[in-house]
Amino acid sequence: MMKSGLILGVDVGTTSIKAAVVDTSSFEPVKFESVKAVVEYPKKHWAEKNPETLWNSIAEVCRAVADSSVDAVVFDAHMAGVVPVDENGNALRNIITWLDERAGGLPDDVWKGLIKIQGYSLRKLIKFLRITGGAPSRTGKDPISKIIWIRDNEPDVFNKTHKMLDVRGYLVARATGNFVTSPDEAHLTWLADTRGRRARWSESILKDYNLPLSLFPEIKNSTEIAGYLTPQAASELGLNEGVPVIVGSGDVCATAVGSGAVRDNECHIYIGTSDWVAAHISDRKTDIFHFIGSLLSAIPEKYLLIAEQETAAGAIEWAMKLVGIEGQYDLVEKLVNEAEGGKLLFMPWFYGERAPIDDPYVRGGLINISLDHGRGEVLRAMMEGVAMNIKWVYGYVEKMTGHQKEVSIVGGGALFDAWCQIIASAIKRPVKRIKSPELTGLRGIATMAAVGLGMETFESAAAKFRVDRVFRPNEKEAKTYDRMFEHYKSVYGKLKKIYRSLNSGSED
Repeated sequence: MMKSGLILGVDVGTTSIKAAVVDTSSFEPVKFESVKAVVEYPKKHWAEKNPETLWNSIAEVCRAVADSSVDAVVFDAHMAGVVPVDENGNALRNIITWLDERAGGLPDDVWKGLIKIQGYSLRKLIKFLRITGGAPSRTGKDPISKIIWIRDNEPDVFNKTHKMLDVRGYLVARATGNFVTSPDEAHLTWLADTRGRRARWSESILKDYNLPLSLFPEIKNSTEIAGYLTPQAASELGLNEGVPVIVGSGDVCATAVGSGAVRDNECHIYIGTSDWVAAHISDRKTDIFHFIGSLLSAIPEKYLLIAEQETAAGAIEWAMKLVGIEGQYDLVEKLVNEAEGGKLLFMPWFYGERAPIDDPYVRGGLINISLDHGRGEVLRAMMEGVAMNIKWVYGYVEKMTGHQKEVSIVGGGALFDAWCQIIASAIKRPVKRIKSPELTGLRGIATMAAVGLGMETFESAAAKFRVDRVFRPNEKEAKTYDRMFEHYKSVYGKLKKIYRSLNSGSED
């Protein structure tokens, strides 16, 4: 059967759901639709999604772009979520998303012991690092923590659970009836042995936490076929039954592929609701002191070195809503370009932080503000603060990957020219923006599908990605940001005890 070269990709983000028919001749969308995603916050530190609402939203955008000639369907989704399902793939509770911190401090044995390093029990840390290449965060945002929380706090749900799935795995199950996950998602649970450039569930770690192996799905490469659209799923999505569904990956690894930085040690920066600095590498690497680790990537037998930070464009969206300019991105660009920079210090730690500090108590702040400052100065300071945070972690990543001649930048936040320029000056590297940076995840999963169907290699696909613009460091700005950076790091050191005192209480 002749292939059309068309892939239907569905990118499930924290705040939006995007679907596109991607033409593999250019890896550009020929049809596109999006809808807002709904996040529920039922209690303090909780962040959930209703699985039926999520699936219905996906069906809505898929029907809007549906094409009967697509060669495959492929999903990516925000990572570190947990969805317990029964034997028929029905969700037994709301999805616990990556933002959720209810399981903070779990598993508790990780933090106990006479000898500790960075707060971890030395014995437990050595075991996790040896087997998984990383370790759970104290924030409770990792799947291992959420699964243990469900086991201990919702025994009825846990006892009925047939499989513990990630968000994308749940969508694949709805589409095909099969329970699978990808190496990157399995890796991020910290329950898998990821040595030897592949993932398999670690019976030793599962035994430590009384979790049966049967609770977890089959691990398949992101480029493999997970199954085929069932009649019911095909009807709901507006497609033909029997269309292959590719395993896909989490959003981080999809974005990494879609950034075009697919060769070893090529860095990219992502700015979305959160941000990260990452690079594909051949061997596992970990910097435990700055909470930088490696996940198995969407490229088989490769790892993705990644330093994730919790809040980036999410802070800008919050500020825009607060001052009544929600959705007015051109106005934000204008205000930022007109404002003087380098005067205010903004800390973007709205939801705790992961790298280079693992601190669930730290929160956002704005320093040195006066009555002379307006919306433009505050918005520019927010972009500069995120850039300082990226600069903080970028230095550690580059030590592990080698000097970068230029860095790709993607994500919805990269649509701001001003922000790309600020980041280029902050890290003192040319920043190369890939065309349609907000659609990078869709480009990445379409690439996985094209590779899985034998139409492309990762390198040949990336060669088709177009560069929109290159932003070069401004020497004067770079000096200003170097000065700001020293103050920025100092703020955390001086305030971290205050953050803990303010935010470590148990009151709901």
